[in-house]
Amino acid sequence: MKIALLGMGTVGTGVYEIINEEKGNYFANAQEKVNIKKVLVRDKKKKRKLDVPDDMLTDSFDEILNDEEIETIIFAMGGMEPEYTYMKEAMKSKKHVITANKAVVSEYLDTLLNLAEQNDVMFLFEASVGGGIPIITSLKETLKINRIDEIKGILNGTSNFILSKMSSEGRDFSQVLKEAQDLGFAEADPSADIDGFDVSRKLAILSSLAFGCHIKDEDIYKRGIREVSKSDMEMFDNLGYVLKYLAHSKMESDNYCATVEPVLLSSKNIMSNVNEEFNIVSIHGNIIGELQFYGKGAGKNATANAVVGDLLYIINNENKKEDISLDRIMENRKLDAFKGKYYMRIDIKNHEEFKNIIDMVDEISKVKKMMVEKSQIFVVTEELSAYTVNDLAQKINESGNSLFYARIVE
Repeated sequence: MKIALLGMGTVGTGVYEIINEEKGNYFANAQEKVNIKKVLVRDKKKKRKLDVPDDMLTDSFDEILNDEEIETIIFAMGGMEPEYTYMKEAMKSKKHVITANKAVVSEYLDTLLNLAEQNDVMFLFEASVGGGIPIITSLKETLKINRIDEIKGILNGTSNFILSKMSSEGRDFSQVLKEAQDLGFAEADPSADIDGFDVSRKLAILSSLAFGCHIKDEDIYKRGIREVSKSDMEMFDNLGYVLKYLAHSKMESDNYCATVEPVLLSSKNIMSNVNEEFNIVSIHGNIIGELQFYGKGAGKNATANAVVGDLLYIINNENKKEDISLDRIMENRKLDAFKGKYYMRIDIKNHEEFKNIIDMVDEISKVKKMMVEKSQIFVVTEELSAYTVNDLAQKINESGNSLFYARIVE
């Protein structure tokens, strides 16, 4: 089999090493040669860490598209365009497509699956969620027997790294974010990681497959972790909780709810002990119950491993068709399924603000635990709906007081 590789960044380099440098066991021992014939790059003259032959490099996608020897195209470029357009053109030219691009997959999953079926090719995207964790393959296998009604997970290594470091080292958010950026874990603009967009795209993909309905990033409620402080972390430790940035979706009948938000878990919860760049995904089936999948969620080797796993699936299942349907019509009930006790930390400047905040909290939660320390109020409420707490948080913000809050998941 001849393959084309689009992009020679971190993931593309890892894929090239596994296949053409035969670091992968299969490629070192394969009787029939499988190799990357062409690599699409923006600048053919750029100095690269890997010694890729000049005649293998191209800056023309049409050269790849028109090469009849190339049967599969691996996409490792990133960004919405031109990758989405190239994927469609590839499948129309009867070439299999493999991608790690969560943005394209989450937005256009239904279109791309239909296009693959129409052109009798495969569209595989294991690496778009969970890095080295084979969650999509496992999800599809579980769905053959089970109805999956719930997905939970820690799906972003950068945010998990930040929260883990804050918790274990007693440091401020801004300090740990800078360290993550210096180490290359976080981008110069960390919004995708700490405001939930990266996680919600991954949750959208998993939920779409599990529930049989195309759920997009825009359908998922998300709230970031920018406001968490060192004092919050100290309080969580005292209360016996650990803060995690959780992706969570539920299905009931023809409704679904999905959210990405900071939550507090018991320190004994398995997910509480998933730290730094590691990810965990939990799926619940009506027959098998809860299954959990754990591993490295990002990085060159983990993601490249998932990409090449898809390639081996194509090689070994040439005539097999993917049986994925996203035709189900479901109503997005947003936050209806999410309720619980809530932790809140509100900053105050004087006695008048203290009185106003207490009055606001009293309106929604008569039963509560409350602590006051210097210029901060710490509250654990009775069980409340997510809507009620979000409304309160908005009122507190509008009154000029900063706060952080998180749902407690028992």
